[in-house]
Amino acid sequence: MHVHLGKPAFSRYSVASLLATGISQLVLFGLYAWGGVGALPASVIAFAVGAVPHFVLVRWWAWGQRGVPRLTGQVVGYLVTTAVGGLVSVVLTAGVDWLVEPLLADRGVRTLVLNVTYVLSGLPVFLAKYAVLDRVFAGPGAAEDPEAAALPSEPLAGRA
Repeated sequence: MHVHLGKPAFSRYSVASLLATGISQLVLFGLYAWGGVGALPASVIAFAVGAVPHFVLVRWWAWGQRGVPRLTGQVVGYLVTTAVGGLVSVVLTAGVDWLVEPLLADRGVRTLVLNVTYVLSGLPVFLAKYAVLDRVFAGPGAAEDPEAAALPSEPLAGRA
């Protein structure tokens, strides 16, 4: 599988991923540090909360997809790919919490460790997810440059 890192979709996918990660980090921090929620449920909720805007951004902005015709296949492909990546993040985050809890009594320090773990655990799957999602979202009806796809194909004055 060849990954095209120079495509506009990759840059937009990267930005969407950073935004989703930021959202997930805030949720993880809030639930774990302030809400007293355990690491496993906090990371699952954080992951799910970040996944929703990520799907919308990668489908609409990164790959320029609009409408319903390919939506079902895209949702399924996104869910499977994202679930595998999320499983890695959730398992590693909960595992690190299990390891450091006896060593770090301060919940604030553990929260920092968990947030770093959550981010680092996403790095190994970042390119793999892009490669799979590029196949899911690119194809018939996909635009190389979503901004160009949003523009009319002929001048407004020439329309009947």
